[in-house]
Order: sequence, then structure tokens, then C-alpha cells
Amino acid sequence: MNMNAFKIEDRLIGPGQPCYIIAEISCNHEGDINEAKAIIDAASEAGADAVKLQTYKPETMTRNFGTRPKGTIWENTDLFSLYQKAHTPWEWYGELKRYADERALHIFSSPFDETAVDFLETQNVPAYKIASFEVVDTKLLQKVAATGKPVIISNGMTDYLELKEAVDTLRNAGVKNLAILHCNSGYPAAFDEANLNTIPAIEALFGGPVGLSDHTLFAKPESYEAPLAHITAVEAVKKGAKIIEVHLMLDRAKARSLMEKNEGGFDWPFSREPAELKKTIDMIRAIEAGKTVEYETELERKTAAITHGSVCFEPTKREIASRSVRPSLWVVEDVKAGSPLKFCGGKPGNFDSIRPGGGLHIRYADQLDGLSASRDLKAGEPLEWDMVRFA
Repeated sequence: MNMNAFKIEDRLIGPGQPCYIIAEISCNHEGDINEAKAIIDAASEAGADAVKLQTYKPETMTRNFGTRPKGTIWENTDLFSLYQKAHTPWEWYGELKRYADERALHIFSSPFDETAVDFLETQNVPAYKIASFEVVDTKLLQKVAATGKPVIISNGMTDYLELKEAVDTLRNAGVKNLAILHCNSGYPAAFDEANLNTIPAIEALFGGPVGLSDHTLFAKPESYEAPLAHITAVEAVKKGAKIIEVHLMLDRAKARSLMEKNEGGFDWPFSREPAELKKTIDMIRAIEAGKTVEYETELERKTAAITHGSVCFEPTKREIASRSVRPSLWVVEDVKAGSPLKFCGGKPGNFDSIRPGGGLHIRYADQLDGLSASRDLKAGEPLEWDMVRFA
């Protein structure tokens, strides 16, 4: 086995192997387990290898502080309400796992806090995915690493040092099987910010396997026109991607209507419909078989060309707003002056790593744990250095 290759269950991923295709369900189930099952059916029929869930509860992702993610497609709803509507009920997992197993699909998840990891371990997941927003949650990375399972991580929004810190955190905590997915966390991402030339650079700097988590969809992203869902993934495979992850939904028009009413559909601007996923996978398999794949239109050819971009280890223009939603350290219970600070991390405490940004980086959680508050602190305050007594 190539030292950079690893297995997820029975499937070897890495050099010389077919591209591993992950269909992300995310919130596209719209709160209906039958919709989730229909997405699994669509993933299977399109030829995907795996489906992926997201595991969190609204109160573990954030707190009900009324925070709105300005500058993003979700700025018209506060984060707590968003995650109430978007989360996947944990009680679904066993049934969905059986459903996926029957269709020979792997199923695993992105956990968003430590309690989600504990739960997923009871479900015997074969691997973990770290979402781009959680790359900065070093405490979560350590928790995932302790499982000993393969880890796939996306680099969306990160700069080089943030990505290196995440990779080092995982490897130092024991991860031996790690794949990095290049990702642009604009929602939707622009084709001219895909910068697929970063894929071979990631492999050279960090090792493989490498891949792509793709949020591009529209050739005209500002107006949500001209969907070209297959382009970036196909071009990424030409650059050496061995894992492709895309969001899958059943009906874009229906989901768009739900989001316009703030009732659901929150991932519609960057999710594929089944026929688009099948087209993507068919083209990838043709490339792997040594066939020449031609684009049908001039727009496709022009769009494909601009996805290559440059080697980029900095957030792009469309990613800047997304960075503000990444988790940081927040006060989650009132703390009296002089009382000790205690990091939650899935346990009782008074400060925690939750969305959005604004507080101290999570890398400082261990150093702050056990120190005392310099003044009375209120739940809902981002944790800052001047709130901490050091002597």
C-alpha cells in the first residue's frame, strides 16, 4: 500500500485508485428523513462512494445570542435559528446508516463539537470529516484524532499557517490517515476563485491523498444563473484530486423557494441535483479510463480554464465574510470576578468553542482553563484577554 494511501472501510483511497466521491447531505433533507433517504438513493444511482451527514445540535454549534452572519447568504436569520432548522436529528443516524449500507455506500459525518464525536463513536463511523469552519477548532481536532479513524479535512478560508496548525494538531494527536481537500468557502464559490493549482501544492507540502470540496455551481454566481456543476470537480481530478465532495439535493427550485421564505433550503446555491452529480461522476470515470472528455459549449470551456487559477494559501475575496462565522471562544455562563474559567468542550463549563468568531482563538483554551475572571462576565460575551486575571 502506498504510504499516502489509506482505507475507508473496504475502499482504498490514494494514488492509482479511482476518485472517492462523497455526496454531502447537509441540511438538504429539510427535516424529513424520507428526503434524506431519497438523497441517499440519488447518490447511489449517480455512482457515489459515500454520503456524509453533519452532526451537531443548535446549542452545541452556537448559543441563542441573536448573532447574524453578515455578508453571507444566511445573513437574514440568526445562527441559532439557522441551525435549529438545518440540523440532522441524531436519532436518524442508525436508520440512515442501515439505509446507506444496503446501497453499498459508506456513511460518515462532520462533527461540530466534542459531544458529536462521542455520539458518532457509538455509531461506529469509518472516518471523520472536518468542515472548513472547524479547521480552527483545535480542541475538536484533538478529540477527533483520539478516535484513531481516518480524517478528511477541508482548507476553506484558511491561510497557510492555519492549515499547517490544523494538520500538525491532527498528526501530533495521532492521526495517521489524513486527506486534505482544497476548498473555497464562498457560498456559492466563484469559478475564478477555485485556484485548483493549489491541489498539487497541498500534496507536495503536506502529503496525500488530496482532493476537492466543491461549492462552485453558477457561472454567474451573483445572479444564480448558468449552473455548471460538473466543471470544477472534473478539472480537479485532472490536477490529481483523489477525493471529491459535493453537496447533493433533489430539487433546486423547491429549495430556493424554501430559503426565500426562511424555512429551509439553506444550501441550495451550492448543491447539485442528481443528474448533475451523475454527469460529474460519469466524466470523472471516463477520465480515469483514459478517455478524452470534451466540454460541449464555449462557456464550459472558458469556465474550466479559469478554475485553475494560482497556488493560493490565503482566503479569497468571497471567503472573507465566511471567516467571521468560524468558531471562537465565548463566555457561555455568567462568571463572577475572581471565579475560575472552565472550558466546556462537551462538559459543564463557562466558556466554550462556538460560532461565530469574535472571541479568542480556540488554540488558547487549555492555557485559559483554570485561570480566573478579571471582572464579572456575562454569557454571550466573546472571551477576550482583558477578561482574564493572570496574576
